[in-house]
Amino acid sequence: MDLAVKKIVLLISIPFIAIVIALLVLVLVVNPNQFKPLIKEQVEQQTGRQLTMDGDISWRFFPSIGFSIGNMALSNPTGFATANLVKFDNANIDINVLPLFDHEINIGLITLDGAAFTLHTLKSGVTNLDGIGPKEEISVAENKTEIKNEDVTTSDNLNAEAATTAPEINSWTVSLEGIALTNASALIQDDKAGTKTQLSNMNIKLSQFSPGEWTHLTFDLKADLGQQKIALKGETDLNIAKTLDTASLKETELVVSYADKTNKFDGITLRIDKFNFDEWSTLELVAAGKANDMTVDSKSTFELNVPKALDIIKIRKFISTNNVIGDALPNKDVTAIIGFNSSFDVTKSLLQVTDLTLSAVDTQFDGKASVELKGIPKVRFELHSPSIDVDALLATLPSSKNTVVDNKQTNTSNVKKSTPVKEIEPDLNALKGLDVAGKITIDRFKANNAKMQNVQSQFSVNRGVLNLSKFHSTLYDGSIDMTAKLDARKSIPVYSMKNTIKGVKVAPLLIDVMGESLVEGTGNITINVSGKSLKPTALKQNVKGKVAINFADGAVNGINVPLMIRTTYAKVKGEKIKGSDEAEKTDFSALTASFLLENGNATTNNIRMVSPLLRIHGEGSAQYVNKTANMLIETSIVGSLKGQGGKSIDDLKDVTIPIRITGSWANPKYKLEFGDVMQQKAKKELDRGIEKLEAKYGDKIKDEKVKDAANKLLKGLFN
Repeated sequence: MDLAVKKIVLLISIPFIAIVIALLVLVLVVNPNQFKPLIKEQVEQQTGRQLTMDGDISWRFFPSIGFSIGNMALSNPTGFATANLVKFDNANIDINVLPLFDHEINIGLITLDGAAFTLHTLKSGVTNLDGIGPKEEISVAENKTEIKNEDVTTSDNLNAEAATTAPEINSWTVSLEGIALTNASALIQDDKAGTKTQLSNMNIKLSQFSPGEWTHLTFDLKADLGQQKIALKGETDLNIAKTLDTASLKETELVVSYADKTNKFDGITLRIDKFNFDEWSTLELVAAGKANDMTVDSKSTFELNVPKALDIIKIRKFISTNNVIGDALPNKDVTAIIGFNSSFDVTKSLLQVTDLTLSAVDTQFDGKASVELKGIPKVRFELHSPSIDVDALLATLPSSKNTVVDNKQTNTSNVKKSTPVKEIEPDLNALKGLDVAGKITIDRFKANNAKMQNVQSQFSVNRGVLNLSKFHSTLYDGSIDMTAKLDARKSIPVYSMKNTIKGVKVAPLLIDVMGESLVEGTGNITINVSGKSLKPTALKQNVKGKVAINFADGAVNGINVPLMIRTTYAKVKGEKIKGSDEAEKTDFSALTASFLLENGNATTNNIRMVSPLLRIHGEGSAQYVNKTANMLIETSIVGSLKGQGGKSIDDLKDVTIPIRITGSWANPKYKLEFGDVMQQKAKKELDRGIEKLEAKYGDKIKDEKVKDAANKLLKGLFN
């Protein structure tokens, strides 16, 4: 019995003994290094590059059959950043033999240590990958000749062979113990773009892998982009089936660290609970760090759906809460919350964002947007806000520090002439790369204490042209409508604007904005201007156009024309002047004027004001560069004015009274030119007296001596 068992064991052991003997013969007799010249020749023949093999090729057969290759490199052509396109220090691969008998390919751990890769683009556009290929290629003509001479049945034989081979190949299963890439590096240099990226300390480890089963992947690397430093690490469980569209991920985490001269983020983390094609996955993105002396803390969550067809990628329930702390921020602390749903059409390169919400600094927005990724991205949006208070926002900003200046320093600085700052055109080149159009509506808007309601604006920026096609708002019982255009395609920008204000209560508006009302009444204003250059001084000098105003049932504050006339007239007549408690304003039923703007000067010849007492006509100019005025206002008394003590001064009726306005806009000076008034009055009285004498004495008055005497007498009444 024992003998029989021994024989059976011997018979079973024979194949294994044969395999062991074969392996020993293979290892002892065959030296793999003798194939180096052949390997080098074949690689050079197929790539056109020189292969350097400084390390040994050695067999390894425990615990599995395998081999290792030492230092190896594939060269670059001359003129590139590194001598080698790719190199590695050591590579190992194992294959288990016994599973082969069961149609199983069990590959052991594949390791690649010290791999280095270089991708270099010269200024000419040539890369170190150009020219890789076989040194000699068979001509197309020779190929065609050989194909014609072959037996026609060859293709049928190949198809039949493939048909019989396919089931055999498909019957094999492949498994991998793992992959380990250690201490790898890469250099990506583009001399044409002036960029250089150095990747180092790249490590990738994949645990036991078999199609349809879960495996664990870990990786990490560092990147040096010059001024930017990046570190990346991550891990995930993945399941790759026979086709890529059935791949799955779970428990995925990616951590990125970033640093440059002004920014530092140590923990930008992306987490994915699970991922399957055509299913919704939950993602979380967390970031914390420093950005330009500000502390940033951000957290975003959303759901992602990627179809197998990779046609429309969707995001829903995106919520991002971002807290930023810094001295330059409103209240030194701002929290912004963003939410939206979106979809990206891969075939159309179209991103659509819906249900967009934004909340920050007591301001809310909602709306939608779309971006079509072309050469110049096409951006379209619609935004709405229930309320925007610019004043409240500005009030939360830090105020500039007041510096106390010594009197001596102040006096010294007054002596020294300040060097004028050279004005330059603003850089608007960014507008040339934009294709943006949108609508913004605001229910309530406040800026500089002016209040607007139902604000509607529509504008576009298309390759350097900014066009405000609509701006409408109601304010102070009236409305404003405006259009504007800015063409920045040339070195000196050109602009135009049309503005119409209707039925606005002027006094409440001016009181809210300026704290006082220079004019009262219901105002209508039209503005039609154009110009070129946006340099501050040139902007004022080059603007040209027309401004027209039409006010009704109001008053001009700061000057009481009737009181000024009465007081001055009393002085001329030598009457005692009493104080007055009348308001410093001149009432009117209508006030109209039009101004021509050109060369920094606004001129007018048709200022007209009508009231029950006065008729006013004005003309002159106002320099809006240095903000000075020189206006002559001519006043005619058409009603009854009471003098000091209530006495009538109707003897000035129908006499034109000129008032000169000069000085700065902030502090204008008013002067009543009463000399002209008295001359007009004297002439009027003289003519009236002569008419009476002619009526009484008839032809006698026509005597020149009598007439001269009468003239002297009447003129003397006013001396």
